[in-house]
Amino acid sequence: MTASTVPPPSTPRTSRVTTAPRASRATMEDIVALARTFAAARATTEAVAEDIKAAQRKAVLGRLRALRNRIAEQAASEEALRTAILARPDLFVSPRTITVDGIRFGLRKQPGAIALADEAQTIGRLRTRFPDRAEALIRVKETLDRAALRKLPAGELAQIGVTIEKATDDVVIAAASSDLDRMVAALLDDHSPAEAA
Repeated sequence: MTASTVPPPSTPRTSRVTTAPRASRATMEDIVALARTFAAARATTEAVAEDIKAAQRKAVLGRLRALRNRIAEQAASEEALRTAILARPDLFVSPRTITVDGIRFGLRKQPGAIALADEAQTIGRLRTRFPDRAEALIRVKETLDRAALRKLPAGELAQIGVTIEKATDDVVIAAASSDLDRMVAALLDDHSPAEAA
């Protein structure tokens, strides 16, 4: 491939896909051309995603008032149900919960929170008063700080039996920071093939 076949950065390609030349024969110009093709394909994807987002915004804006009204009605009906349940706990002794039309409601015992003033003092008391149960009730965990270990010289790592494995080069392809990937994933999740059928 010659320099004249490398498109300038401002020329987007929308339908032609450039395939990689044989790896052993690729030149820097070939790789630059592939990077430009990737950038153009990404720009096209971004344009389509933006069109979809604009259509979604238009659809939502058209129904926003109705949506807000439904959300307010839902919140009010949930609060009315909660108030009624709290007013009559005697109705939820057995069973504690009931399901009607897919809504499970009733009462449930909350686990509560462990409260202590000083954890170190509590551990000390536990070891003193219940030494046979201390091991089961106290968590002790020693782990190596791998980030700190990476800073040690290879000779020192070898002395303690640590080696650095798989320290190889990896291909890096990073587009300029944007929300495109998250947006495309969200659009695809929202409209799965089952919904489109």
